[in-house]
Amino acid sequence: MATRQARSYCRICSAHCGVVLTIDTANDAILSVKGDKDNPLSQGYVCFKGLQAEEAHHGLQRLLRPLKRQPDGSFAEIGSEQALDEIADRLRGIVARGGPKAVATFKGTSGSLYATHMIQLDFLHALGSQQFFSVNTIDQSAKFVSFERQGGWAAGCHDIDQSEVLLFFGCNPIISHSTMPVMGPDPVRKLKAAKERGLKLICIDPRESETAHFADLHLQPLPGRDTAIAASMVRTILAEGWEDATFCAEHVGADRIADLRKAVEPFAPEFVERIAGLEPGQIAAAARMFAHDAGSGSAFAATGPSMSPFCNTMQHLVDTLNIVCGRFRRAGQKAVVDMINPPDAIHAEVISPPRMYRNFPPSRIRGVGMLGFDRLASTLAEEILTPGEGQIRSLFVSGSNPAVCLPDQKKAVEALRDLELLVVMDPYMSATAKLAHYVLPPTMMYERPDLPIAVPGFNIGTETWSQYAEPVIAAPAGSDLVEDWYPYWAVAKRLDLKMQFSGVELDFGVNQPPTTEEMLEIRARNGRVTLDQLQADLKAHPGGKIYDHPSQIVQPARPGASGRFDVMPEDVAQEITEFLASELAQAGRPEGGHSHLMISRRMNRVMNSGGNNLKAVLRHDPANPAYMHPSELDALGVSPGDRVEIASEHGRIETVAQPDKAVRRGVVSIAHCWGGLPGEEGPGANTNLLIAADKHLANINMMPRMSAVPVNVRRI
Repeated sequence: MATRQARSYCRICSAHCGVVLTIDTANDAILSVKGDKDNPLSQGYVCFKGLQAEEAHHGLQRLLRPLKRQPDGSFAEIGSEQALDEIADRLRGIVARGGPKAVATFKGTSGSLYATHMIQLDFLHALGSQQFFSVNTIDQSAKFVSFERQGGWAAGCHDIDQSEVLLFFGCNPIISHSTMPVMGPDPVRKLKAAKERGLKLICIDPRESETAHFADLHLQPLPGRDTAIAASMVRTILAEGWEDATFCAEHVGADRIADLRKAVEPFAPEFVERIAGLEPGQIAAAARMFAHDAGSGSAFAATGPSMSPFCNTMQHLVDTLNIVCGRFRRAGQKAVVDMINPPDAIHAEVISPPRMYRNFPPSRIRGVGMLGFDRLASTLAEEILTPGEGQIRSLFVSGSNPAVCLPDQKKAVEALRDLELLVVMDPYMSATAKLAHYVLPPTMMYERPDLPIAVPGFNIGTETWSQYAEPVIAAPAGSDLVEDWYPYWAVAKRLDLKMQFSGVELDFGVNQPPTTEEMLEIRARNGRVTLDQLQADLKAHPGGKIYDHPSQIVQPARPGASGRFDVMPEDVAQEITEFLASELAQAGRPEGGHSHLMISRRMNRVMNSGGNNLKAVLRHDPANPAYMHPSELDALGVSPGDRVEIASEHGRIETVAQPDKAVRRGVVSIAHCWGGLPGEEGPGANTNLLIAADKHLANINMMPRMSAVPVNVRRI
C-alpha cells in the first residue's frame, strides 16, 4: 500500500496539538495518527481524542450528504444548494412574521467554525438580530461577570514559566488541556518541568483529580464551598499582612480594601473548614503557600465551581486573591499573545469595571440582558417556547449539541422540537441533529484549510504560537459537504442582505462564493502575522512556529491611566451575605436532607458530547459512570457496574456505578453531556435531566446550578 505523511494540528480543542498523519495515497484516507515531535507547542504529545481521527473522518457514523426531515419524522438526502434554497425561503417567512429577533444562532466549542467562527455574529447583525447564544454562558461565564464587576489587569496573569505557585479551584488541565494562560498541550510534561524548577501547586477539588495528584497541597472540600474558601484565604492574607501593599495602594485604594476586609470577616478559617469539611489548618496553609511563600503565580477557577451555586461570587473572590497579592505581569515582562489578532499594545494598568451588561435592554425572560456577545443560554428554551414579540422561531447550530448540553434537558428538547426551522451543522447524527429540519454536514478538520481559533481582543493560547493548516486529505468521494462558514454566506446572499465578515463587506454580486482561504485572509489581515506569512513560514516550520513579536512586551501604564479595581462592590457584598444565610454555610453536609452532592467532571476520551459516538471511545467508556468512594458503594450495597438511580429535586437519571478512591465521601462525580434524547437509549445518562433552568440562578449570567447539585443515590 502506498502511503504518505502529512503534518497538521488537531482542532478538537484549543490546545492545537501537532500531529503527523499517515495517509493511504490511493484512497486519500487517514490510516493512523501520532504526535508531531517537531511541533514546538505540543512536542509530540497528542491525547486519545486526537488519535481517533481515522474513525472520526472515515467511520460509518459520519454524515456525507445533507438531510431533510420528512413529514413522518424520517430523514431523506437533499442537495446542499437545494437545502439552502429551502432554508432561505423558510427563514424569509419567519422574519416576515416575527421580525429579525425570531432568528437565533447557537455556537459550541467542538472542532468546527474555527478561524471563521465569528461569522454567526456577522450573519445575525446583517439580519438585525442579537439572538446569539453559545455555551460560553454555561461554561465559566463567571469569569466575564467578575471582570465586569471588579475590573481586570490589561497585561493578564503570570504564565506557568513566570510562576512560583499555582492555585487551582476545580481546575483539571491535565484532562481539559485548558487553564489559560498556564496549561495547554502536553500538560503532564509541562507541569513536571515547572515543579522540577520549584513550582508549588495548590489544588482545591472534591476529588483527587489527575492534576491534584501532583499537588503540594490538596484541599478536598464539599462541593459548593469554594466561595467560602476563597473568602477565608483573602481574610487570612489581609490579617497576616501578606498582601502586596504597594500594588493595593496604587490600584485598589484603602477604602475598597476596608470594604473587602469587612465583607470577608465572617469567614474565619475554623468556620470555613467546618462547613467545607476540611482539616484544621488547611486554609492557613494554602494562604501561606500562595501569598507568603511565593512572589508570583496566580489563582484560577474552572468548570466545577463555575457551575456551582454562587459561582460569580466565587470567581470574584478567586480573582481578588490575585489582586490583593498583585499576581499580574508587570512592565517589561513578556505576555502570551494571539498572532491572528491585531498587534495592540499591552499596558500594565487596570481596566476599570465596565459593567457593560447594564447597557443592553432586558430580554423577555426574567428581564435578563446579555454578557459580552451572548444572550444567556439558560433562557434559550423559554425564549423559544414563550409566545409574543421576539419569540425565537429559527435556530442555526454550529459546533454544538444543545439538546444534551443545556440545563433542564426535557424543556430544552421540547423547545428545539417547537422551532419552525432548526438547521444543524454537524458531521454526525447528534441528539440535536435528530431534531433538525435540515442537517448540513461540514468538511472536517483535515479536509479544509484553517487557522488556530482566535477570539477578537482575547488570548486563548499558552504560547505565542501559530500555524497555517493546509487541507491534507480531500472530502470523501461522492460527498456533498459544506465549509461551515458557507451556509451563513449562502443564506445571506439569498436574502439579499448586506453582510460583513470580520469587518470586511462581503461581495454577493459575484457568481462564486469566496474560498475558505480568502475568508482566512480576511480574518488574519490585521493580525500580528498575515496569512501569506503563515503560509511562507510553514515551509521552514512545518510544525508551526513560536513567534517573538514586539507587542508581547508589556508596556508601562499609559499617562493618565486611572483605572481601579473594585474588590467589593455592593452587589458582591450582598451575595456574600446571601451565602452566609444559605444552607451552604451550615454544617458540612448536602442541603435539603439529600445524601450526596453531584459534581461535574471531564473524561479523558471525550470533549463534552464530542466523541462519545466513536467505537474506539465506547470500547473504553460505554457510559458516563457515577463515581463514588468505595466505602459509600459498600454502604449502599452496590457493586462495580451495578445500576444506580441519581435523583435531584428536579429529575432523575440511571447509570452504572464505579468506585473511585479519589472522590471524597458525600460526593458523586459524573461527566456531563452524555446520553441521548429523553426516552431514547443513548450512551450514558444526561445530568441535565437533574437540573432546572429557572431555579437556583446566579445574578447577571443566570447560571443554573449544574454542579454541587444535591441528590439522593440508591441501588436499582
